[in-house]
This record gives sequence, structure tokens and C-alpha cells, in this order.
Amino acid sequence: MVNQHLLNIIMLIEVVLLAAAVSLYFLHGLWLRLTARRMERLSKTAREALARLVTRGLVNVEDVELLRGMPHDVQSVAFLEISRNLSGTGKERLRFVAQQVGATDRARALCRHGRWTRRLRGARVLSQLDVADPLVLKLLADPHPAVRAQAAEWAASQASTEVVAAMLELLADPATQARFAVQNALLRMGSIIAAPLATFLETHSDRAAEAGLRVAESVAEPRFSDSAMRLSRAKDAGVREASAKLLGAIGGAEAAARLMELLVDDESGVRAAAVGGLGRMHYWQAGSLLAERLRDQRWRVRREAGLALRAIGAAGTLFLRKALKGDDRFAADMAQQVLDLPEAAAG
Repeated sequence: MVNQHLLNIIMLIEVVLLAAAVSLYFLHGLWLRLTARRMERLSKTAREALARLVTRGLVNVEDVELLRGMPHDVQSVAFLEISRNLSGTGKERLRFVAQQVGATDRARALCRHGRWTRRLRGARVLSQLDVADPLVLKLLADPHPAVRAQAAEWAASQASTEVVAAMLELLADPATQARFAVQNALLRMGSIIAAPLATFLETHSDRAAEAGLRVAESVAEPRFSDSAMRLSRAKDAGVREASAKLLGAIGGAEAAARLMELLVDDESGVRAAAVGGLGRMHYWQAGSLLAERLRDQRWRVRREAGLALRAIGAAGTLFLRKALKGDDRFAADMAQQVLDLPEAAAG
């Protein structure tokens, strides 16, 4: 009888606890919904006030005070959203407002925070506002790759010799996310990277050199030629491939001679890059060697060879038509594919 009574009490407690848990679950959901609605309402108000401030010539003190009283998260979201659509004078006004309401100072403080997620948020705000702050430059050496990647995005709009030098040292970053962000940022900087990148290529090899060569291809200045020639003999196939692409972009008789040597490289990626480089240069003198690559064991090389022959003009077309009648089925098939391409696609 006692055991049954105890069991009933336990069951009652379990029912009460279950009911409490269900109630808490629904109350929490209700709280989240109400909070989301409130944040949405505040965000809309903040965006409207910010839009008025950046589109009008005069600063409305009431709008500034309204923004200053908003939760910091709401402020950050509003600044990040509107910054994507602004440049020039509009971005300058946005930076002014951010300074007035304290958003810039808070972003700087976040960049020094112990948690990487906070540093990332701070760097993102300063980046979107195009704030030229050396504090973000230090974040290029942050322990977390996501923060380094965000700092690299900031650097893309803050091009200077110091910034470029710091970025180049990250071309060998072991984290893919940060390394790609650095390469992308350097590509966006334009010709200012040429001099420091030329110096960088003279003193680096392996992964760093490969990344540097790929960036240099977008600028393709003659000053890179010596480094490209030297690195085209590197042990690493990726470095040789990137060198071949850069030589093809730079052009010249010396580059063409080296690319013709690379047509018989052991690695198919290097052969394909060499073939593509000669086609890019429209180097018709290499027509017979390019035609030989139509017989390559690798489809990628054969494809590049066909396109290169098409690119060099009439001489290349003759080699393609000759391949159609040859005894190599793979060469004939690739020649046919390339000849059938419309002019725009072949270019």
C-alpha cells in the first residue's frame, strides 16, 4: 500500500515536471517570437533613420539620437545592410554617422576582444564602412582564419605599400579560407601590387610562390618575367603550372621558348598551362608542337591544344583539319569538337 502511494506521488511529480517543461517551451517560443518582432521593428526604424541621414545634406539630430538609443546589434545590422549600396559621398556620410553614434568605437573595441567571433564582427563593421584603421591590419595575423579572411577583405579597399606587404606574407596561409580571401583582395587592388609582388616572387617558392604567381597573372607585367622563368623549373608542379600561365600572360619570345619546353612536362596540368599560354599569345610558330598535343593522353591537354590552334588563326585551323584525317581517334575527335565551336566560344 505504501509502495503504491509512493508510486502515485512519483507519477504526479513527473506529470507536473512535464507540464512545466512544456509550458517553459511554449513560453520560450513566445518570447523568441516577440523578441524577433521587436528587433525587426527596431531594425526597420534604424534603417529608415540611417537612410535619411546618408541621403540628406543636413544631419538630423533627432535621427542621430534615435540611432544612438538603439541596441548595438540593431545598429550594426543597419550599418552593414546600408553600406553595401553606398560609395563615395554616401559612404563618407555613413562613416560620420557611425562615429557620432559610437558604432565605430565599439567596432574597434570588438577587434581587441578575446573571442574570435567578436573580433570578426568588429572587423566586418570596419571593413564595410571602409575605415582606414591600422587595428584591422593587425588582424591579418589573427589566430583564427575567419578573422584573417575578413581583415583581408578590409585591406582590399585600403591599398598601400604597407598593406600589400602584409597581405603578401599571407599567400602561404595554411587555412584555405584566409588564403583565398588574400588572393582575391590582392587581385582587387590593381597595379599597386606590382612592385612588392615582384620582390616577393624573387624570394619565395612553393605554395607562397604559386599563390603569388596566380595573382601576378592578373597584372602580367614584364618585371615578373625573371621570376616566372626561374619558378617554371621548380620541383612543385603547381608552381610550374602557375609560372606557365604567367609567362603566357606576359608574352614575348623568351616566354614562348620556355612554354614550348614545358609542352613535354611530366605533369598534365603544366602541359595544359603551357599550351594555353601559347594560344593566348597567338604564337603561330608553335603550331606543329601544339598539334602534337592533340595526341596527349590527357583530355584537358588535348582540349587546350585544340583551342590554342584555333586561337592562332589560319595556320592552326590547317593543323586541326589535318588531325581530322589522321589516324589518332582522340586527336580527330578533339579537332572536330573545336572546329564545331562558334567563334565566340572558341575565343
